[in-house]
Amino acid sequence: MITYMTLPGDTLEKIASDLKVENPIYLKDFHNKHCAVYDRLAEPVKMTPGTLLFIPFGDEINKLNHEINKNGDSLYYHPPHGKIPYPIPLLSGIYTITHQKLENGTVQTSYSYQTELKYLRAEQDDYFFSLQIFGSHKNGTESDSKMSSLSKATSAILFPIEIRVSKTGKITETKFFHSETVIKNELDALKKYFTDDLSASYIDHLKKMTENNHQVLRSIRNTLPVQFLFGSFYRAKYKDWTDSDIYHEFIPWLSTASPIRFELNNRIFPKDKENDIVKIIQFGNSCDYRNLNQLYDKDYEYHEQSPINSYSVACRHEAEYTLNLTSLMVQKVAAHFEIQIGDVTEQDIFTIEKQLK
Repeated sequence: MITYMTLPGDTLEKIASDLKVENPIYLKDFHNKHCAVYDRLAEPVKMTPGTLLFIPFGDEINKLNHEINKNGDSLYYHPPHGKIPYPIPLLSGIYTITHQKLENGTVQTSYSYQTELKYLRAEQDDYFFSLQIFGSHKNGTESDSKMSSLSKATSAILFPIEIRVSKTGKITETKFFHSETVIKNELDALKKYFTDDLSASYIDHLKKMTENNHQVLRSIRNTLPVQFLFGSFYRAKYKDWTDSDIYHEFIPWLSTASPIRFELNNRIFPKDKENDIVKIIQFGNSCDYRNLNQLYDKDYEYHEQSPINSYSVACRHEAEYTLNLTSLMVQKVAAHFEIQIGDVTEQDIFTIEKQLK
């Protein structure tokens, strides 16, 4: 046991978290057990700088946490074997997505749409889903522009797509439900209605893409909904407390550029037993040596060993995952991205939320 003098901003919850005590009420009781009667803490506990607290130290913390867990009073979720279980078939459902793009704090554009995942089957250690995208809106209204109409028409031909997911949650294969010939013929038929050169070029680009399974797989992987449902969040490793080990991930925040490499770690927050949820925040800073021009250059090859330099892209990422405490299935992800380009601070705010039946 040691004596601790509280600092400005200290709360019982903060001190408990710093000590890795799993319930601050037990920290209060520990102090009250060892202090003089007139120094006991009473509810509601209010900390003032300079308050002297008797707090556990070393093995006393382990004993206190053992008592907390024995009584079922722990506020924290501990991933078994250091990893959060990944109930992949439970990903099935309809998700509503919103995506805002801002410059210097002012919203420039706002998108919303829905994605549906239908669980199809399991084969050995792999899971199969159909993936559909629909209900697209821009700035709150359904766009009636020619390019928007073309995009909807081509999406109706290309989707749904079948995806294969490994037991670790990585998408390993994509496949169209219709043959390449049927898809190409239906895309060609659109040229009767979209007769300008730009539309024809876009249709020809999609036809060429259908010939390359790797390009289709990469295009599906490099979408934010797929990133947040099938990224490496679930593959993070935890030790004896709330923070995960550091891990790395390429995240496609810039829609027409290559995904940016981030250094990430997760932090588990106290359980919300009343609502049967637990929140985990993913923090990240870019660790990509490429500059913006290289990220937007589709022919530029990434070299993992290249060092970061003064021209490297600098940006940050944060995503709050809300998981059902019983099934550990993602209910919602609220993510934020920020990058400085010259004098402009560009931000993206992205949410994906599963619709409850």
